[in-house]
Amino acid sequence: MPAGFVNANSKEELLALFGNRKQEAAAAYDANGNTEFAKMLAYVNTDKVWAEPARFTARRFTAKGAPAYLYLFSYVSASMQQWMRFGASHASEISYVFDNLVDRNNIVFTEQDKQVAKLMNGYWINFAKTGNPNGKGLPEWPLYNEKINEVFEFRQDGSAGAIEDLRKNRLDVIEKTFEKK
Repeated sequence: MPAGFVNANSKEELLALFGNRKQEAAAAYDANGNTEFAKMLAYVNTDKVWAEPARFTARRFTAKGAPAYLYLFSYVSASMQQWMRFGASHASEISYVFDNLVDRNNIVFTEQDKQVAKLMNGYWINFAKTGNPNGKGLPEWPLYNEKINEVFEFRQDGSAGAIEDLRKNRLDVIEKTFEKK
């Protein structure tokens, strides 16, 4: 599979990029055979370019005894959902991290959006100050642990917390496809 983003014109062409792991990729990305092609392509690119490299980095940090915190930003403002059909896009959390939501281009942020921004900003401030995102009044964000399939999610309902990482099979096939021989 090529480095960076991939492109394909069909599910078959996309799955062929996984070589001898084609069936494993199909099970991970299209288990029921009904996944929309555009969604599959978006997930493969998201996993390949951002999600698996983040997990890889967290594993390397913890293997050296350094703490790592892994997160999944799933929140999409109601005003943005028409453009983000498959979930939050790359860097869509940045305005929330810095609590810098600005109404523009007919996008109006809700009270829930503002609460998510305050929540995320609290974690980032704590991390910048102490190296640990946790703080008073915030749901516990656990250290990354490779033995536990868990990620800290900023959820669509505006809450946050550790959950089972349902992307595991997808990330595993991405990892195996690119591991050094």
